[in-house]
Amino acid sequence: MTTSNYVGPLSFAVFAVPADAELVSVIAELQSLQLSHAVEVLDLELVERSDDGTVRRLTFADETAAAAETDLLDDDDLSEIGRELRAGERALVVVYEDRSLATVADRITALGGREAWAGGIDAADLDEGVAS
Repeated sequence: MTTSNYVGPLSFAVFAVPADAELVSVIAELQSLQLSHAVEVLDLELVERSDDGTVRRLTFADETAAAAETDLLDDDDLSEIGRELRAGERALVVVYEDRSLATVADRITALGGREAWAGGIDAADLDEGVAS
């Protein structure tokens, strides 16, 4: 989905869910976000920590979710995620590109403009500004 006009911010989210949670609706929502061009999922991982502390990558039974498994995260990343899991949880990890401003970037380019600068803001920094 990346174009020469715009590369959206790359980010990730880790969601801890009960180990027996059905993720079909979550996968469907991710697919919907991709179809609407809001995001491009670059990697999708399912991680579990066993009772003895061993962290392992699980595979998705759903073929559509498996298509997004690109293994961008290495074993150290997965181990770090696994350490945060509580008993009875597994983690859904989504690595994605935010594409929500791609159409704006296309229109800027059509006007002869360009993206001059982009960056992230930590939500905690916003909270500090509101409190001052």
